[in-house]
Amino acid sequence: MDKSRQDDRTNWKIVLVIFGAGVVASSHIGKLPPALPEIRQDFAAGLVMGGWFASIISAVGFALGLVAGGLADRIGQRTVILAGLLALTMGSILGVVSQSSSVMLAARFIESIGFTATTISGGAIVAHVAGSQDKKWAMGVWATYMPLGFAGMMMIAVLFLKYLDWRTLWVVSAAISGVWALLTFLSLRGIAGIGRDGSGQRASVLRNVYLAVSQPGGVLAALCFAFYTAQHISLMSWLPTYLREDYGAGLTLASMLPALVLLFNAGGNALAAWLMKWRLSVGLLLLLGAVGMALTEIGIFSLHLPDSIRLSLAFAFGIFGGFIPAAALAGATVFAPTPAQIGTMNGLMVMGSNTGQLFGPPALAAARLAEGSWEGVIGLLLALAAMGMILASLVLYFELRTASKSRSLPQNTD
Repeated sequence: MDKSRQDDRTNWKIVLVIFGAGVVASSHIGKLPPALPEIRQDFAAGLVMGGWFASIISAVGFALGLVAGGLADRIGQRTVILAGLLALTMGSILGVVSQSSSVMLAARFIESIGFTATTISGGAIVAHVAGSQDKKWAMGVWATYMPLGFAGMMMIAVLFLKYLDWRTLWVVSAAISGVWALLTFLSLRGIAGIGRDGSGQRASVLRNVYLAVSQPGGVLAALCFAFYTAQHISLMSWLPTYLREDYGAGLTLASMLPALVLLFNAGGNALAAWLMKWRLSVGLLLLLGAVGMALTEIGIFSLHLPDSIRLSLAFAFGIFGGFIPAAALAGATVFAPTPAQIGTMNGLMVMGSNTGQLFGPPALAAARLAEGSWEGVIGLLLALAAMGMILASLVLYFELRTASKSRSLPQNTD
């Protein structure tokens, strides 16, 4: 992509359109938590099955995220993102007509294909159309697609579910995805440099995958992303159920509170992007985010603190957590060996994110059942946070080593 551009300026028009596609994709995750009690009732599904309804959308990203990134580099990011948006549309339509848990899981799996294709290709497009001075900043901004889409759809869902059923919400979700697919097609049509491989080259998919996984800093950043999403998405998916079961909260409050936490998470994304613009390192941001999440989790689940303090800590949890996706996605540009592997490295980050999203909600549900209360899940959450801190420290080490090697390379004076 960069090769075809005549300057090093960021194409903010494309960034905005692709950012919108990411928001639409994440809205397919956000539409479920408010509707989950009603869906479970319709299909007579248990708590763990409900967790799989929430997490199965991450299955393709978990299994094939890395390879999908390499394929997107090869066949063209534009083709992949359009296919992803259309898959989201079709998955929602199947969900509307589903009459059993198995069909609903199949519908969510199709949405998983769309979510993975959209977010992997979207991140790669943003990285390639951003100027060299804006790459970290643009990727940090791109990271806000997840909390904004998640929170926005949760708020929309509250309004719909007060008057209409969850199937109507799925119809609206399908329509939004279809419209954005058309807008993306029209916006990217004729734009140079967003075709095959993003640079006109036909690099081997397997070679790109090998080059990406041979970068320990990138692999560790992806793992850190996984431990983050296992905590964050799990809490956001089950928080409405927790509030309704333990506090008797109504649908509006139970859905709006996690939506507000997600908006604070978006604020954390934006803050991290701003800090990276001022040269704060990816590894340090990952570490700050992991430490902040651990400390706030202790307070959130402490029965000795008043509810007002616990609510404030929930918002702080969102902010600190927001550091991690922004830093991890920016890490794709830091650790990619060459620009030709940015899509593949972004696929690795998405694979890490989807790993946490896939296993986190069912694991939290299982911990809830084993401990007998939602407060009993704190041990699992703190263990995940501790792993995130260890991994972030290692990312910082490899990032500093990479920077040191770059400074020691001889400069071309031709």
